[in-house]
Amino acid sequence: MKNFIILAAIILLCQCKKNPEAPYSNENIVMDNAQAALYFHTIFREVENAWALVDSMEYKKGKYSFKSNRSSSGKELTYDEKNVAIGYNNWETGHLYLSGTITASIGYGSYRKEGSIANVYLTDFSINQQYVVGGSSIKFIKKVEGKEKEVENNGKVMEYNDTYTFTLLEGAAIYEYGYSMPVLISCTIANGQYERAEGNTTFEQDDDVWVYSGVMTGMLHDDPNLKYTNTVNPTSTYEMTVDGKIIKINGKVQYSTKCRFAEQGLSNIKIAKRPDIDFIFNCSGYHFFSVTHVD
Repeated sequence: MKNFIILAAIILLCQCKKNPEAPYSNENIVMDNAQAALYFHTIFREVENAWALVDSMEYKKGKYSFKSNRSSSGKELTYDEKNVAIGYNNWETGHLYLSGTITASIGYGSYRKEGSIANVYLTDFSINQQYVVGGSSIKFIKKVEGKEKEVENNGKVMEYNDTYTFTLLEGAAIYEYGYSMPVLISCTIANGQYERAEGNTTFEQDDDVWVYSGVMTGMLHDDPNLKYTNTVNPTSTYEMTVDGKIIKINGKVQYSTKCRFAEQGLSNIKIAKRPDIDFIFNCSGYHFFSVTHVD
């Protein structure tokens, strides 16, 4: 018979300090996994948005620039019927600062076409001054039509959910700061799934809500003892009490640009010879607890 032992109370991580006696604590493991998941989600979101914009321009060769209130910041799309390159100069999006280039091969008329794939590459790309490397692919699966939604001037639009698979190829990694620094975390994702729950009807990213589930694997700090598996199970749930009310957390992780990590969701991290770590997102931070199995 297996019993579950809670080793740590639920803790708001943004209020925690590193324990000098635990150089790689549960707090650090959760922080690095949550950050990596957010970084690669941001790449997915940026490519999906650029794909939509190029489609709206009918894949004709051209450029589209985004302006910022800061003179040193910018974002520019360069595109044709086969490719789009997104160039960033300290561009702010969703509490993150992006620099470098994301390139995606897309193909004419491919946006929201079932089975269409965007292959993604990074060049001198960084988020918050941390270099990110590695290729990925985004495959459009389906759109599920929903209810008609009233808009201004008595118009109507059809709401639907976009579903994609996201594959992060082996070799993807985030460095601490710059290529000369150590690798903070390596990551692969095989057929993760994204579904857009809100924001289908605009090109703005601020109203998009993406729901993710999947398995991310890799290694922390190039340490074989820190090989991890981070699972977001779409069928899992967890109940917690906040201000005397029971809140049910859905297993899928829900992302929006207003949150520093994610709005909500539940993840499980497994590392050999360590207790499992479950952590729960909320918009202000995230909580974690550790569970081990005893025979």
